[in-house]
Amino acid sequence: MAQKGVQVIAVEPGSLAEGAGIRPGDTLLEIHGEAVLDQLNYQFLITREDEAELRVQRPDGSTFEAFVENGGEGIGVDLAQDEVKVCKQNCVFCFVHQMPKGFRKSLYLKDEDIRLSFLYGHFTTLSSSDDAELDRIVRERLSPIHVSVHATEAQARIRVVGNPREGDILRKLDHLLAGGIDVHTQAVVAPGLNDGETWQRTLNDLWVRRKEGRGSVLSLSCVPVGLTAYRENLPVVQEVDPDFARDWVAMWAPAVRKYAKANGGEPWLLLADEWFTRAGIEVPGRAFYSRSWAQLENGVGLVRRFLEHSRRFIKTPRAKGFAGRRVLLLTGPSFAPTLNRVAAELNRTVGSHLRVVAAKNFSFGETVTVAGLLCGEDLKYAAHADRDAKGGRSDWVDAVVVPSASLRTHTGPTDQYTLRGVVVREEGAFLDDLTLPQLAEDFGVPTVPSGATLSHLLDHLEAADRGAFRGGSLQSSFHTAGLNLPQGAYNP
Repeated sequence: MAQKGVQVIAVEPGSLAEGAGIRPGDTLLEIHGEAVLDQLNYQFLITREDEAELRVQRPDGSTFEAFVENGGEGIGVDLAQDEVKVCKQNCVFCFVHQMPKGFRKSLYLKDEDIRLSFLYGHFTTLSSSDDAELDRIVRERLSPIHVSVHATEAQARIRVVGNPREGDILRKLDHLLAGGIDVHTQAVVAPGLNDGETWQRTLNDLWVRRKEGRGSVLSLSCVPVGLTAYRENLPVVQEVDPDFARDWVAMWAPAVRKYAKANGGEPWLLLADEWFTRAGIEVPGRAFYSRSWAQLENGVGLVRRFLEHSRRFIKTPRAKGFAGRRVLLLTGPSFAPTLNRVAAELNRTVGSHLRVVAAKNFSFGETVTVAGLLCGEDLKYAAHADRDAKGGRSDWVDAVVVPSASLRTHTGPTDQYTLRGVVVREEGAFLDDLTLPQLAEDFGVPTVPSGATLSHLLDHLEAADRGAFRGGSLQSSFHTAGLNLPQGAYNP
């Protein structure tokens, strides 16, 4: 985070900033004599006191001082996007290293940014965070953050992250915990690498750092390693096959309940849904998961939450909106059995005609089974095959539904963080840059994202009935829940 100050791109008319002589194109260098590092740091500094002393640089390089009585509030400026801090580690199962060639630039970015960890739940290994950055996390109260621990035993962690200087993750965690920062943790589990005794030690080390009051390890999730078909010249990593997944569930699902009981009933050890889908086992009931759905974005509880919503929705009068609809639901092989079961129940209840097709992932390899990594061409192939199987009629279905998680849209909760040189795609793009309108044109029938629930899906189908989304902003027509909403033009 070596940028010098933050550039002002707009000034609100009549604001304190305008009154202080600040103009678009200026750069905020210092507040209270401290360098402004980025937008998040600006928010911290500007709200610390009721008055702010500013040092500002003009585009010509000249500087001036300004004083504003802001009452601990903003001063009426919009600031330029910050660049993402990139990861310099070499984790043996890093997904970016397993990417095939030919995708857009941003897909090869490895972010290692504590700002994204705090704001949006991105996991960081902390490998690029020195003591000064850890102090910043504590000082600015960036809590909770999300940390990929992988292993707490030093040599095991070194094997995972590929950096001989980053084995002692507990030192960094303890630094944060002592400063009152809460941490959500995860371990990506690879057979023979960080399972067995190494995993047990990781579990024990993090459990004892769960405590009441300031600074606690709030949760630990375990996620099965994900491997693509593109691992040439990379370290050998064993895949999590169904047998391994079944053994893991048999051993650690009971432990989830044990730790929850010791944690006042709130689940602390979290098993990602993929353990169950890979094992071919039904996901557990609602009590197995955090009351707040902790680490939902990490794939913990997504299937159960969908089942819970669907069970309630099908009993409502609103479900009758699906009656008579002929809809093709495309998804990944992992989620297909769950979605097929729900679709069958909806069809029986309201007389709809929903069909589920599991789309194979030819882009990354068929070992990749999650819906969020399906590319547009994968979905196109699956839909064409289904249409051909139904006689090739252009009206073989009324609509096609694609997984919301497979779509990327540039507009996130903010547009603070960006990657230089990235092209923004407002209309919603898949990983291979095929867009939703292009897919709809190819299919010849309305094509909509799934949303996060059946209620969202029905809203989308009804919007398509009205002719919504003829290009333009994806979010103006559809629910954003389930969409991949990266920050700014940072669009992996």
